[in-house]
Amino acid sequence: RAYTAVHMASLASPMHEANAAFVDEDYERALRCYDAAVQGAADAQEKAEAYAFRAAAHLKLGNYTAAADDARQASELCPSAKAYRRRGVACFSLGSWTEAKEAFSAALRMVQTQEPSVSGAGLTERELRRWVRKCDAEMSGFSGKASASLDATATPVLSNPAVAPSASGPSQTAPQPQPVLDPAKIRHEWYQTQTHVVVSILARNVPKEAVTIDFDEAAARAVLAVEGKPRYELSLRLYSKITPAESKFSVSTPKVELTLKKQTSGKWDALEGDGTGGVAQFNTLTETPARSVYSGSQRNWEAIDSELKKQEETEKPEGEEALNKLFRDIYSRADENTRRAMNKSFQTSGGTVLSTNWQEVAQKDYEKERTAPDGQEWKQWG
Repeated sequence: RAYTAVHMASLASPMHEANAAFVDEDYERALRCYDAAVQGAADAQEKAEAYAFRAAAHLKLGNYTAAADDARQASELCPSAKAYRRRGVACFSLGSWTEAKEAFSAALRMVQTQEPSVSGAGLTERELRRWVRKCDAEMSGFSGKASASLDATATPVLSNPAVAPSASGPSQTAPQPQPVLDPAKIRHEWYQTQTHVVVSILARNVPKEAVTIDFDEAAARAVLAVEGKPRYELSLRLYSKITPAESKFSVSTPKVELTLKKQTSGKWDALEGDGTGGVAQFNTLTETPARSVYSGSQRNWEAIDSELKKQEETEKPEGEEALNKLFRDIYSRADENTRRAMNKSFQTSGGTVLSTNWQEVAQKDYEKERTAPDGQEWKQWG
């Protein structure tokens, strides 16, 4: 395949390096490269793509708050089903079922109304409907059977005007949301990069003037005090030292976030300690959680998935989705040689051949036999 000068330059770009690290499951390095891609983006579309991919890396590392933030910024800059889905997964993992459903519904609307290249290649209505049903199950209280109803035309309640159409009729002033400051319901989580530790206090609608933050070399303290509400305090004795002058905090609708600057770059083994902990290099491999477990949920999702699959069996896919389902079914039931045949024939033929006969595929060179479109030619690089 022939590459232009622009294509060749893109191969050395931070985005390309980040994607390569992601494929290699080196998610920490991918994050650092996506950081550079965000900073060096030439326009809003490039920045949105970098945010969306960085959200995927955060999801792999279990940094759900950061993933939700990145996916939100991606969807605000350049709405896509891919960004909304990642926002939904992050919110679901944080236990924010309503926000998760709104994000999945937005992704579903885009998949239904736009071309796959615009909305997010690889996403299907069925997958997104399943996520919406999972949110319904969490919000309604799962009692052995998930809700099967889903209004595909319902408008998600999202602030992004590119997806949520304007409401008709005269505008009304919404009531001011009240802060949620019940200490029993507030929790905090954290994640880290090479240079910073980020602590998120998941308290909603807290006014900035009600927040007091103190940083010390080996400690951090947050106090949320709203008149007429219970006082919330979080005091942390940190694992290693930070630089107070370069640490900061921010207040947004869903949370209060502390960003702590590490004195020494590297990985902390824990958030809390005696301030003398050493740092190490980030591991490149991370454990993948079981499919049936989601952070923030105590439900048995194997049982819920089983119920959802039964419901989906009554839905007959159509068009391209039906063809994709056929290929997925063949692949899932195939033996190892059949899968090798399908993978090799499809990849080496440039997507023009899909064979299940390994004896034939093993002897065949599809790269030599494939033909390029009129006026172009295949070239081997590297």
